[in-house]
Amino acid sequence: MEVLMLKEELLDILHQWQEAGWIRALDRQLALLLLRENVSIPVALMAALVSHQIGRGHTCLSVKQLLENPTRTVDIPPSSWQPKLGEETPKGMEAFVDLLQQWRQEAPTSHAVREVSDSADKLQPLVWDASKQILYLRRYWQYENRIDHWLRERMNAQSPLEAESLQTILTRYMPGGDSPNWQRIACANAAKQGFSVITGGPGTGKTYTVVRVLATLEALHALKQAQEPQPDLRVALAAPTGKAAARMQESIDQALHEAGDSGLFAGVKNMLTRKASTLHRLLGAQRNSRYFRHGRDNPLPFDVVVVDEASMIDTEMFDALLQAIGKHTKLILLGDKDQLAPVEAGSVLASICRGAEKRAFSESHRAWLQQASAEVLGESHSTGKNDASRLDHVVMLDGSQRFTGAVAELANAVNEQSFERAKHAFEHADENLQLLSDNIASVELLVPQVIQNFKPFVQSYSQSAMQSFESCDQWAHSVLAAHTQYLLLTGLRNGPWGQRSLNTLITQKLGGKPDKWYHGRPVMVKSNDYSLNLNNGDIGVALQHPEEGRLKVAFPGKEKGTVRWVIPSRLTEVETVYAMTVHKSQGSEFTHAVLVVPDRSSPVLTKELLYTGITRAKPKLTVVIPNMNVWQEAIQTRIERLGGLT
Repeated sequence: MEVLMLKEELLDILHQWQEAGWIRALDRQLALLLLRENVSIPVALMAALVSHQIGRGHTCLSVKQLLENPTRTVDIPPSSWQPKLGEETPKGMEAFVDLLQQWRQEAPTSHAVREVSDSADKLQPLVWDASKQILYLRRYWQYENRIDHWLRERMNAQSPLEAESLQTILTRYMPGGDSPNWQRIACANAAKQGFSVITGGPGTGKTYTVVRVLATLEALHALKQAQEPQPDLRVALAAPTGKAAARMQESIDQALHEAGDSGLFAGVKNMLTRKASTLHRLLGAQRNSRYFRHGRDNPLPFDVVVVDEASMIDTEMFDALLQAIGKHTKLILLGDKDQLAPVEAGSVLASICRGAEKRAFSESHRAWLQQASAEVLGESHSTGKNDASRLDHVVMLDGSQRFTGAVAELANAVNEQSFERAKHAFEHADENLQLLSDNIASVELLVPQVIQNFKPFVQSYSQSAMQSFESCDQWAHSVLAAHTQYLLLTGLRNGPWGQRSLNTLITQKLGGKPDKWYHGRPVMVKSNDYSLNLNNGDIGVALQHPEEGRLKVAFPGKEKGTVRWVIPSRLTEVETVYAMTVHKSQGSEFTHAVLVVPDRSSPVLTKELLYTGITRAKPKLTVVIPNMNVWQEAIQTRIERLGGLT
């Protein structure tokens, strides 16, 4: 076959891409490794590109899309890239047009590529699905293959549950209301299915519902125990991050508190002896390894596992979770399918929930749900088919109790990608919604307008404030609470409108030195530190300890109202946090959130990012828009994560 490009030329171009920040060092190294194993140049190029796509959040590479539009498919050069003055622009994807065509001819015979239809597995690093025209790295093909197999097994394993008996129990915990009551339907569905998803926006009652699910499962289990002795139900609560896990525990505790002391939920309280944890901790993360203690051969020792903020779970972690779920363990996922996709590759919850807004079930399951929940589900809620479907396991809630008024209108408008409705929300804003778009041509002009809102936080750690408390811990707890009252959320990490720039400017305005320790410095942990029992995303505040006379960092304790103190020298992976990225804010709520939209377009600016930022507000929101065209473009852009899950 004709040699279209020399090995050295390919590596030189990949090196230029790496230097320009277009691809990762990992992508180039994979191509280099395969070339050393005598893989052809087209195959080595495709390996680098599929690795690059994983770095962009996709689990595979669409070869069909790549051949039709190479530059757009892999974003090389990046759409936001601008050369510096005097900088030479590297060659783009046009340099590889002929190689891409040659790939199709070489793929079936390459010793580095396995075709999906090939039963012989020689541990090839690449997997080619000719029917879908998509290429995988082997690892991600295995993840998706196992996830798909697990889901299909659960769909086919229907557990018998008498609808009338369940209806009696549901009535005890969930009184009737407007029909259809999707919370009752979700509760019935989760009680029956071995795997279920309860999705919906903020304030739609996911936590309220899952508490009733647990009460229902406890009541059903009690009926079995009455027939023959059985151990009590074992329940685990988990979330992707420490912050989300703490928020989950807080929400469930609050829901149980609001349920009152009637004893109706005493069984749930007795079951939940184990606090919510991170998924890594639940699965038993092993140091310096991507493997976990719990897996197929050592499943989790629980009867029910509930995972919150499931939209944050990437494909690799989702696979690890499913492999650790025993055959008789019930898995219940909670999350908002419309929120941001995970930071790492994949978007499994969105794939599972695709079409959930139609709220349509197989005919047989619709009839069962109607009988069990005593809710009217008409023909519009039926697929017209009796065969079980993926969406038989998903119920989407509606009717937010938390969001009302202009903020709710804005969130819905952005989620539905309606720029005009979003504009209407701003024009008819109430006391909880504010738009800042005038006189903020630069971030330096924005900071003076927001700095005054940090005054309550600054006042909270003053000498006079400290003296009004009986103990150091009480004072520190009030400071931590004050920090959650007002925070800036950014779409970008870097750049003039990014998190780093805003934190630097605000720090300077408040008299601190960027990245230096000072009294009142708020910090966020950037990676899990199990030795300190701190998780990625935990937030603390540096305070001059009045009793010890030295600077220490106060973090929320594991028990409500408590504080843990850590000396700054122990914290090597932290950053100042007057502003954080929207990605980092997932699972958190702020009394007054400020969503900062940059003045230039970026691939990360999507309707999902805007929606996630907006829904962090409880209840007040300010949106900073220096360029209305960028805002409109972001609303009309969706996250498109390519994957093989259907």
